[in-house]
Amino acid sequence: MKQEETKQKQEETKQPKKLKKVWKILLIILLALLCAVVLFTLGLFVFHRVKTAQEIKKLKAAGYYNPVSVGDYSLNVAVFGNEHGKHTVVGIAGLGSADYSVAARQMTACFEDDNRVVFVDRAGYGFSGDTNRDMTLETIVEDYRKALKNAGIEGPYVLMPHSIGGAYANYWACHYPDEIEGIVFIDGSELSADAFSDEEVDGKVSLGDKALATLAKLGFSRLVLRNYYYHLPDNYSEEEQELGDALTVMEMDSIAAVSESELLAQNAQDAFNGLTKTDIPKRYICASWGAHTKEEVVENNKWINRQIELNHLKMKPRPTDPNDESVQKVLDQSEQLRNDVLLPYIEKMGNCELKYLAGDHMIYEQKPEECGALVKEFLDSLEG
Repeated sequence: MKQEETKQKQEETKQPKKLKKVWKILLIILLALLCAVVLFTLGLFVFHRVKTAQEIKKLKAAGYYNPVSVGDYSLNVAVFGNEHGKHTVVGIAGLGSADYSVAARQMTACFEDDNRVVFVDRAGYGFSGDTNRDMTLETIVEDYRKALKNAGIEGPYVLMPHSIGGAYANYWACHYPDEIEGIVFIDGSELSADAFSDEEVDGKVSLGDKALATLAKLGFSRLVLRNYYYHLPDNYSEEEQELGDALTVMEMDSIAAVSESELLAQNAQDAFNGLTKTDIPKRYICASWGAHTKEEVVENNKWINRQIELNHLKMKPRPTDPNDESVQKVLDQSEQLRNDVLLPYIEKMGNCELKYLAGDHMIYEQKPEECGALVKEFLDSLEG
């Protein structure tokens, strides 16, 4: 009996020792994993800093670097073309398109000899500084105006906005019409009283957004770049892709860009509701809703299929048979959206000529020469 009691006591004594041993092993594993994560993060951060320095050097050499103070931060003002040209064209990027200055150059090539072309990066984009200010219409437009003034680039300007940039262009033209000579919309967002109302945004920058921005600053943005941004099309060189990616990576650690995205619906609706007719000449190049024939839809589907292939996307290819029912559906939807949304928007702007160039929303990448020709034609018409 005594032997059994002694044995039981010995077993009970061993149990805490076993648990301590298990916890010790787990602690060692956790510490090893923590050290591995810290070392990986440190290595990635060093690589990110070295790579960024190399990219900045290339971008500077290519003329994309010219930060100009607008107060507490700077905006990058990249200037190309003819300094003494007939017009000063100001490119306004779409939402999150930090590479607009690089990607749009194929489009602007045909009119740079006769005009000055300026790309102003918004707060948080590319070389521009970041800020915690809310990216409202007023903030964004005032930043543009200050940057151009402080860079010594005087108006009047011909604004060349893409996508949501059209909202900023209209706000600018309505509040400071004397500064604007004309506007050419590159498939600008079709504004309405309920534009982007289906977007899941609350207008605020969350702690999660700030955490992601911190991770991006550490270099994790390079690991997920292709999950959020596609390759440029085949007509772009490897160098253009590298420069565009560099500007995009710089934007991924931005709080201002998040704020702009969160205020997308509010800015679009405010721009539409505050819109008044002006005599400022305008041209709207419609791409996304521009298809009028089955052949145009099929041509665009083939291009989209190539982007799916190029970016290794897990998406079903678009039909390339003109008789496929979805092709006719695209035509019907485009016509309805033009009639219900686009035409009323153009009518409300006043003095706006509508041109169709059927294709993708990033039409300046898909058809840069044709899009550039339409912009050049508009610029030439201003001289008359």
